[in-house]
Formats: sequence, structure tokens, C-alpha cells
Amino acid sequence: MKYFSFLITTLLLFVGCSTLQVTTDYDDTFNFSKQKSFAVKHENKEGEDTLSNDRIIDSLEADLKLKGYKKVSQEEADLIFVFHVDVEKRSDIQTDYQMMGYGRYRYGGAMVATTSTYNYTEGTLIVDALNPKNEKIVWRAIGVAELKEQKTPQKRKEYIEGIIKKMMSSFPK
Repeated sequence: MKYFSFLITTLLLFVGCSTLQVTTDYDDTFNFSKQKSFAVKHENKEGEDTLSNDRIIDSLEADLKLKGYKKVSQEEADLIFVFHVDVEKRSDIQTDYQMMGYGRYRYGGAMVATTSTYNYTEGTLIVDALNPKNEKIVWRAIGVAELKEQKTPQKRKEYIEGIIKKMMSSFPK
């Protein structure tokens, strides 16, 4: 029974991140192997979710430390990471056509169209790595996902960690 509970929990965590679509781009002339330190720079805007922003910063820092980078001040950093969050309400309209009956002599019948509207919230997270010498972007990851409500702060933290891990998996070494 414990194994079954563990399996269900693990599957639910993966399902939460499975809809995340990540695209990345980077400057192939920039030498990432010489970079040893980083800083995360973010200024909260009015009305932003500062709790989620703090979780993003913590997850970014933890992931970069695991990759061997050292956290330093912005003035000393080899790379500066910035991020932007965008949340939008979206709608998806789908129409399904179904044939009912055969009609007389197997001709005709009725066609029924059912139209459904699905409203959802889509979140976009953009993470940029900047060269501090000229503030040009040297690496960018864009993650887009349908946002699902996470019931507890721990679940929100785990969700954000999963997103950052997937986005940072393609960061050049």
C-alpha cells in the first residue's frame, strides 16, 4: 500500500510539470565554461506575487549552485540572471460534430454540433542569463504552462522547483 501511495504521489508531481513547454536559445560565441559565479537580479513590481518570485530566486540559486556556480554580488558576477513572469487568462473553444441516426434507407440522419469553451490561466516564465560586461543576453529559457492551483506552500515550492529544473537542464556548461 505504501508503494502504491508513493507511485500515485510521484505520478501526480510529474503530471503537474508535464504540460510545461520549454524553449531555449543562447549565444554560441559566448564561452560558458569560463564562467564560475552568478547573481540573480529581480525587482518586484507593484502587484507581483513576491512569494512566488522568492521561490523562483531560491530555485534558480539552488540549481546554479548544484551546477558548480558560486553566488556572489552583482558587481563580481560572471553571469547575471534575471526573470520575468507573465500570467494571462486564456480560452479554448472546441466544436465536436456527431452524426445521429441513419435516416430513411440509410441516408440522411441528423448532425449535432457541440461547442465547449474551456477557460484557463497560462503562465510564462522567461529566464535570461546576461553578460555583465555589456548586459547582453547570452542564454534564454522560456517556459509556458497551464497553471494549476497548488494547495499548499510546499506544493507551490515543489512545482516551481520542477519548472526551474526543467528550464535550466539545457543551460550550457
